[in-house]
Amino acid sequence: MKIFVKIFFRYLIIIILAFLFDCYFNEISYGIIYNLIENLLFATLLICPNLIISNKRLNKLVFIVSYIIFSVSICFETIYYYLFKTNFSSSAIFVALDSNLGESKEFINVYVKEVVIVFGVVMFILVLIVLFNFIKNKSFVFKTSKPSKIKASILFVSILIFLKFSLLVVYNLPYLIVKSSMEYYVESEKMEKYSSKKRGNFNNVKTTSFDEDEQQVYVILIGESTSSKHMGIYDYYRNTTPLLCEIKDDLIVYNNVVSPNSYTVASLSKALTLGNYENPNAKFDGSIIQLLNQAEYQTYWVSNQKPMGLHDSQISKIGLGADKTYFLNIKHPDESTNYDEILVEKLEDILLEKAKKKVIFLHMLGTHMDYQKRYPDNFKTFVDTPIFSKFKSEDAHNTINAYDNAVKYLDYIIREVIDSVKKLNVNSFVLYFSDHGEEVYDSLEFMGHSTDQVITENIYKVPMLLWVSEKYKKNNILNSDIELKYMTDDLFHSIADLTNIESAEVDSTRSLFNNHFKERKRFIADTIDFDDFFK
Repeated sequence: MKIFVKIFFRYLIIIILAFLFDCYFNEISYGIIYNLIENLLFATLLICPNLIISNKRLNKLVFIVSYIIFSVSICFETIYYYLFKTNFSSSAIFVALDSNLGESKEFINVYVKEVVIVFGVVMFILVLIVLFNFIKNKSFVFKTSKPSKIKASILFVSILIFLKFSLLVVYNLPYLIVKSSMEYYVESEKMEKYSSKKRGNFNNVKTTSFDEDEQQVYVILIGESTSSKHMGIYDYYRNTTPLLCEIKDDLIVYNNVVSPNSYTVASLSKALTLGNYENPNAKFDGSIIQLLNQAEYQTYWVSNQKPMGLHDSQISKIGLGADKTYFLNIKHPDESTNYDEILVEKLEDILLEKAKKKVIFLHMLGTHMDYQKRYPDNFKTFVDTPIFSKFKSEDAHNTINAYDNAVKYLDYIIREVIDSVKKLNVNSFVLYFSDHGEEVYDSLEFMGHSTDQVITENIYKVPMLLWVSEKYKKNNILNSDIELKYMTDDLFHSIADLTNIESAEVDSTRSLFNNHFKERKRFIADTIDFDDFFK
């Protein structure tokens, strides 16, 4: 018992430091209490091998490794809760695995403030002191009796069982990392077929409406981290979208569109495939790009996002199913990232190609943080004090201004794409939507979008705009009810409908643009009824 207490005290120092930090900077919540209980149990679990192993050197090594793992876990959990007011989750691991080095550096630059640095330094010094004293303390021995070893073994197994069945294990960072990494790897492997089997397995595919000799050019513009609440065309008090407002009469501006998830890999893997809230695993059953390929469209995937995370990005793997793929953001992470106008330049080249039937996906950086890096200096328009934010700090005001400037640059990009396609005078449309929204000091003292844990309307409500050419209008009747309740996990069916593709898998009642469209419950973050939650 004395040995256990000696070891446990060293873990307890770390636990108390993290708990006091949580209590000082956050309101006490069930999440903090549950995480405290899990940390105490996890510390006990890690001590058990020290009471079982007989080899002195091995025992010391086990303690050192276990203590470092425990300390790093506690540090990350505490900082994450400080930043996002919620506990670590599998979704956060997915986002980390799907992020590239450049995104990671921007995340650190935005979120790692003085408080985080001070806490990390204090934690690091404390761990070094504990380990130094332990290594220097030659009188410390782990030797225990055989009955004690048996008791320690029983305790070890009992804690494992309790953590599993009490569900407290979901608060354990090492467990989440191992579990989520395995799940991510399995999903990534399944996504490989989108590039290796480009036509998919769709049944009874056919196209309707157009003469085969008539040119068709369709552009799907995929935004990033843009909330409709910060767009002038959606009645934001600042005119952040002057160019789109100029042609508002030529646009269908849908007012009631939400994303199913608040992070890219989850939202776009549904939007671009057969996956949806009701059947998320259907994202492995076929993508809209595969369907377009089978319908004999020439498909293009042009991205200003880096294709590589820790593994290939899952969204990039969907994009690799296109006939031609271009990843334009290939700069070193230390260099400035391309602005989205590089997509417009590539689009102009593609429009000159001879293919009669083209569908071009443009994947933007949009208004993804770090916001001030998303636009050139000549778009730095908003520098005054935001009048509608209830958060009055200089940091909040600078962040809102940077985000609104990024939205104004986005307005320029969307207009440039529309104008480029309009000049062709063919059957064409430009569809713009964002993967998810963003909270920018609107209802919370927070910026970003977390991973389905921070729930605000701005994070889930997204813009969706449609421009169609005069020739397209003559051949199609669109449902233009802009108040319909819609979630982008049905975008597969909507794009199929816009491009006049029919198949056994396409459901017209899920297409926002079809007169047979039926509204359905919109569950965000897998479990929350959006309309009921924000009623």
